[in-house]
Amino acid sequence: MRILVTAKIANTTVGHVDHALAYAVGLKAMGHEVTLVDHVGRGRCVDASGTRVPFAHWDGLGHFEAVARDYGIWPQAALVGWNRETHGLAFDRLAAIAMAADLLITRSGKIHKLPEIFEAPAKRAFFDGNPGSTQTLFAQQDAEAEPLDRYEHLFTLGYNIGTTASKIPCAGQVWHALPRPVVLSMYPPRIAADDACFTTISTWRGRGSFELDGIEAGQKSDNWLDYLDLPRRSGQAMAIALRLQGPGADEDRRRFIDAGWQLTDPSRLRCFADYRRFLAGSRAEFSVAHNRYVAFNTGWFSDRSAAYLACGKPVVVQSTGIEAHLPTGRGILTFTTPDEAVERIAEVNADYLSHAHAARAIAQEHFSAAKVLGRILEIVG
Repeated sequence: MRILVTAKIANTTVGHVDHALAYAVGLKAMGHEVTLVDHVGRGRCVDASGTRVPFAHWDGLGHFEAVARDYGIWPQAALVGWNRETHGLAFDRLAAIAMAADLLITRSGKIHKLPEIFEAPAKRAFFDGNPGSTQTLFAQQDAEAEPLDRYEHLFTLGYNIGTTASKIPCAGQVWHALPRPVVLSMYPPRIAADDACFTTISTWRGRGSFELDGIEAGQKSDNWLDYLDLPRRSGQAMAIALRLQGPGADEDRRRFIDAGWQLTDPSRLRCFADYRRFLAGSRAEFSVAHNRYVAFNTGWFSDRSAAYLACGKPVVVQSTGIEAHLPTGRGILTFTTPDEAVERIAEVNADYLSHAHAARAIAQEHFSAAKVLGRILEIVG
């Protein structure tokens, strides 16, 4: 098949990039003709001070090309500006590729604002990385909602979306729940040193929220605050690459440090090698979930956690309703309270090698790119 993979790539966080590129790399490895596209609006073209710059002068061009090269996609890639200027493939060439394409995949971004590219392929599929928010904003006809009605196929990371297990509205749309694909060869398993940290990469505040049936979706910080004293309670070294910015960032940073957490700046993880090194050097992952995933029982499982599993790292994560869909108890351990979190960390450390091997086995069984992407193509037809 000839497939366009579109996503927000340039100057985007490394975890988001890795998730989006997994579709492109995996499909290419399966023998499909893949073209990578990112459409950029004026608001994204800013310099380090936040000042808008012309597309041609934006440092996102270099980052986009570096990512496409890193993942083996370049030169079959195009970063497209608002005036249809490009970096990579020329726009006319990209439009011709779109006209001949069998499928367009959107992981994120505003590709629908380029009708020559969006409307040309035979079919379109949307991949939802924010279950709960995506569906609710569309049902509420929010100005920021994705145009879900313009896609023939809808996929989500939320296993409970569209089922009675979650109250998230689907506005009559059919959602297919599938995990992110992981190209397993890119994440060789590695047993960590005994003194390595449990780690994660996380946001804090600032993401858009919504209200549904009187319940506020909230922020990820709402849940982190309940687990601040975990390093002391568990006796386990713990570290977060945590994005703290805006008013109160210094105070928030001090809260974590005083509670015994090691903090690093996620902006230092600029490329795939940085990302894989961070995950591979961890003993396990520990993370809370964004409150929206918990409050509405979406069954969301983090794309980042899938990569930890592939590295042979057990994941200890806040329950979002995944237990009916993924094997838990070994390799993946879930919790709903701070007391349970302490217990799960102790369980991992008491039988670490068993949990590490189980983690890799789960990645092979449930997240293998060949299996996930194969299922996607079956559904798309």
